[in-house]
Amino acid sequence: MPFTIDSTKKESRKGKMMKKEGLEKWTALEERIRAVKGNHLCDLVKAVNMCLVPNVVIPKKFMVPEFIKYTGTQSPITHLKAYCNKMAEVVNDEKLLIHFFQDSLSSAALTWYMRLDNTKVKKWKDLVDAFMRQYKFNIDVGPDRSSLQAMEKDNKESIREYTQRWREAATQVNPSLLGKEMINLFVNTFKASYFEYLVGSSAQHFTNLVVIVERIEQAIGIGKIIDPIENNGFG
Repeated sequence: MPFTIDSTKKESRKGKMMKKEGLEKWTALEERIRAVKGNHLCDLVKAVNMCLVPNVVIPKKFMVPEFIKYTGTQSPITHLKAYCNKMAEVVNDEKLLIHFFQDSLSSAALTWYMRLDNTKVKKWKDLVDAFMRQYKFNIDVGPDRSSLQAMEKDNKESIREYTQRWREAATQVNPSLLGKEMINLFVNTFKASYFEYLVGSSAQHFTNLVVIVERIEQAIGIGKIIDPIENNGFG
């Protein structure tokens, strides 16, 4: 019997994501419309006032990249670098950079973009400066080594989910963590039965340490390792 892939679920998930993103853009567009005082939707001549940057010429062969969406809680510097890397093909076209920046935003950040005054954003630098002013707070209160060590796994998180969350926070620490330091900080976030096995680990690489932690998680799950406080939190 030939093997077939049921793409229904995959297409359904993709459809839901596209629907959500479309709703966010529509809501943000409504914010833009409300910001343009005195304009009427039926007056197409004034529609230009709803565009942050007018007269954008999009190359026929240009394919808009898929961006990791910025919601307003991450590092603005990291997002700007990632955005420019994605837009490398047209990085010298400031109008395109400004116009497509909205496609890299989501939630509150997209609403912020739609509320920008188009008389004050004439160059890419204007948009970058406004973006940094708005989200500089995320840099000022970004995670440091102490906050990384204070993190804990949530009861409902798997080890893999917790590791991903911890690593994302770790990438924002400045100066950057070295390999061994990252391992030590991560180990110190664990308690009880996990820590007892990890403290003597000889793992030289973070990925190797994660494999060990996952094995401990599996052993606890099948009862080969007793978690003394499993009912009171993460152990």
